[in-house]
Amino acid sequence: MAAIPLSPGFPGQWLTTFGQMSLEQNGPAITGTYHYGSSEGRLDGTVSGNTLRFRYQEPNEKGEGIFRLLRSGKFTGSYTVAGEQRVRRWDGERGWDGIWDSDFGRVRLLQEADQVHGSYEGAGPSQIEGRTVVGGGKLEFRYREPRVSGEGHFELSEDSYSFTGEWRPQGGTEWKPWRGHRVQPERGITWLLVLEAHWQRSIAESEYAFGDMLREVFARLPQVRVRQRFFHDAESLDHWCRELLYIAEPAILMIASHGVAEGLSVHGEVINTTRVLDAVRDAGNLKLLHFSSCLVGLDGQRALAKQPFPVSGYTTSVDWGASAMLEFTYLDLILNRGLDPADAAVALPKLVTYAGDRVADDSPYPAAGFRFFPAVA
Repeated sequence: MAAIPLSPGFPGQWLTTFGQMSLEQNGPAITGTYHYGSSEGRLDGTVSGNTLRFRYQEPNEKGEGIFRLLRSGKFTGSYTVAGEQRVRRWDGERGWDGIWDSDFGRVRLLQEADQVHGSYEGAGPSQIEGRTVVGGGKLEFRYREPRVSGEGHFELSEDSYSFTGEWRPQGGTEWKPWRGHRVQPERGITWLLVLEAHWQRSIAESEYAFGDMLREVFARLPQVRVRQRFFHDAESLDHWCRELLYIAEPAILMIASHGVAEGLSVHGEVINTTRVLDAVRDAGNLKLLHFSSCLVGLDGQRALAKQPFPVSGYTTSVDWGASAMLEFTYLDLILNRGLDPADAAVALPKLVTYAGDRVADDSPYPAAGFRFFPAVA
């Protein structure tokens, strides 16, 4: 796949979950082909705005799906095999857009037309800002780390799977190498990332954590990778949220802590909900952000309802045990039963009757006030 300027919309060459894909557009109609292993598939559909609804046909399979264009270098989507209900992921990227394993760790780049920006951890949170030249195959950029900044340039390989380049610090004269290769998502894998504040308020309390329980429950599913990390303030939460940017596969993020209407309550500090949303905004792999925290869905509903990914939480001070049973069911519907988060959110109050705003008179659990906010295209 030669590096060429990115065309607006869906037409062009893509690297996708199911190999290289070529799409052509005629009015609102889209046709295309893709290659996965030795198989060739065909696709046809209709574009409306940034959304492509399509049908696909392979030698031994057919179905339908939907792609949503996030920017000129990235789409996210899903498909369903004919005769099945399970929703599966189908994403695509092109140009410089994507995650790259490099000499300085993983780099996340986002491309819109000829503008490219991104991040990497390096010696701390670091940024790249640049633009493409030479037909899109070369990226000239500035980088900024916590204690140093400089410039560099990358050259994209003919197949778009790797780059070679150089960098030098500001004021320096010696160029040093910086190489990378594209990280390809492992098909069928979903991450469950649990970021959790310590619940214990004194040394006398026994240790317990949602992440421990969730890891044990979902360890039985070979397609799920559970990771648990603890945070103790806004900065440490920001750090672990940024790690989500460098995961190639779809991910569910659960943030578990005490909560107030304004956000998360950690050691007397309130971390505003908006700060969390901003930290993961560029994570195109985010399948769901769930706040396992009291009241977070109460005050910030306007912000939660305007995200490019689904968000869920509670409007009440939900009991630990009650929320645990809710969340085990909710996550199992998504990770094990294959439901889309929106469908799981609809099914949840039917299966766990105290999840919503009303309960039976004899219910031992008060209403949890569960809320789900679908992604905004």
